[in-house]
Amino acid sequence: MQENQALLLLSAVPFLGPVKIKRLVYYFGSAAAALSASKLEIAQVPGITEKSLNHWDQRFEALESSKNLALLKKLNTHLIAYRDPDYPQQLLEIKDFPLLLYVQGKVKPLLSSNCIAIIGTRNASLYGLEMAKKIGQELAAAGFTVVSGLARGIDTAAHQGAIKAGSTLAVLGCGLSHIYPLENRSLATEITHQGALISELPMQMPPDRTHFPRRNRIVSGLSQATLLIEAPLKSGAMLTMDHALHQQRLLFALPGRADLENFRGNHHLVKTKKAHLIENSHDILEFFPSQKNFLPLSSFSALDFSFSPEEQQLIQLLPCHELCIEEIFQRAHFSMARLTSLLMGLVLKKAVIEFPGKIYKKI
Repeated sequence: MQENQALLLLSAVPFLGPVKIKRLVYYFGSAAAALSASKLEIAQVPGITEKSLNHWDQRFEALESSKNLALLKKLNTHLIAYRDPDYPQQLLEIKDFPLLLYVQGKVKPLLSSNCIAIIGTRNASLYGLEMAKKIGQELAAAGFTVVSGLARGIDTAAHQGAIKAGSTLAVLGCGLSHIYPLENRSLATEITHQGALISELPMQMPPDRTHFPRRNRIVSGLSQATLLIEAPLKSGAMLTMDHALHQQRLLFALPGRADLENFRGNHHLVKTKKAHLIENSHDILEFFPSQKNFLPLSSFSALDFSFSPEEQQLIQLLPCHELCIEEIFQRAHFSMARLTSLLMGLVLKKAVIEFPGKIYKKI
């Protein structure tokens, strides 16, 4: 039996996680040899619990493994074991690295040593979404591979920004035949063209809340650094930052409003000196002087369009934060029809960003 297939079968045994499987492989010399061992022999291995022994006979469940292998082929998925040359070396540095990775897309970004994770809450503010997309795009343009979890909110924005300028990796908390959330299916397809989808779970495994905390250790483990865009104190994003801290990775945090619960996690990390406060991608690049391909922030600002006197007047009166069109109307001396026309022109010239609900912010 091939070693990867043996690891696949061992990974399907209940209560037999990566650490215990590594012990079996070390004890018997290979995954294939461990798979052939009797329950009595397995019982001699230190750290193997009674729960694992009780399920040992399930390791040859042919139906489940055959479904998994069939989906691998059908969905053009690579199965990469921890001893394969295509396994990311950075991930091997963490204590509980996954023994198998299911990968859809390009393997090369997975091997990049220049990976930075961008994470945050699903219930993000417009500011958080904007910054995640902007920094994701700029870091990708600088040659970094952006890593995140394909979740709603900050993860989605980070991936969207990164694929505009480079590569991104999405680590899923489910099997790769179950893209979650469903609204990110098209984004997932885009990611496979310039990066990859990754999971340690069998292809047919549906999403479950218990999977996501373990997924987070892979997000941070693949990365040299992890950037927190926006998250409350108790959140999955803060658990990821904790993983990154224990994995001895660099931690960055974006500041936000002091009275918002959604930024309490950011401010806590900065106050306790666990994370470096950053305001933009330039601040992050200070820690990576070897990245010479960085594009200046202005590369993603307004293009070289000429602005009419009315457009210049409107730009000057807009503050740095978001305003709805009614608030802009109260500040401006234009009719609503003219204001709408001017805002549309500024959006097309990339001087202003439009958010859902007719909310605008100048770049």
